Amino acid sequence: MKNVFTIFTAPVETFRRVRESKTAWLFALAAMIIVSVVVIYMQMPVIEKEFLRQIQSQSVDASMQSTMMATAKTSAYVMGVVMPVITIFVTGLLLLLLNLVVRGEGKYMQFVSIAAYAALPGLLGSLITGIMIMTMDVQSVTDVSLSLGALVSDKSSAMYQFLSLMNPFSIWGLVLYIIGSSVMMKRPYKSVAVWIIAAWLVLSLGSLLLV
Repeated sequence: MKNVFTIFTAPVETFRRVRESKTAWLFALAAMIIVSVVVIYMQMPVIEKEFLRQIQSQSVDASMQSTMMATAKTSAYVMGVVMPVITIFVTGLLLLLLNLVVRGEGKYMQFVSIAAYAALPGLLGSLITGIMIMTMDVQSVTDVSLSLGALVSDKSSAMYQFLSLMNPFSIWGLVLYIIGSSVMMKRPYKSVAVWIIAAWLVLSLGSLLLV
């Protein structure tokens, strides 16, 4: 559990300890799931308002609206539990591929640990956003942002999507991916940084094309 906190202050030492542990990823995953559920709970009143506006515009009767709302709420919480699990194991596979490319010495579960711990800064950012949503009068979850996207008024624009990538917590997580990969693979930072940053840019910019 100590590693969940020291990853923010001493990432190199933390990843070195994690490298020698077979269960360290479980604590980070538990933190991911707990924070994800808490954030969803914080955002739920605003999410309900958004969803209600959508179904009301479709002329759905009252009983069906209630059923749809309950289903949407349940789905949100289920995804809050399932997505962190899927994310760290899929990311672990991608890092395993990188390990082969740079001829590293890491193992799959070590890469799963990297994914779990590197996600924690992003969750911290989500927690801060959730608190802001709870304490501010907002109509949509996109009304609150810690990224440069907050400078754009049109939340549906391509510029907003692009500037939203410039989030300090996301970049913090990216740095942890580089540090963790270097430690687990026993390769220089430069060797892994080039590949990880390139992959991040491809995935991030590619996602913009799908919006």
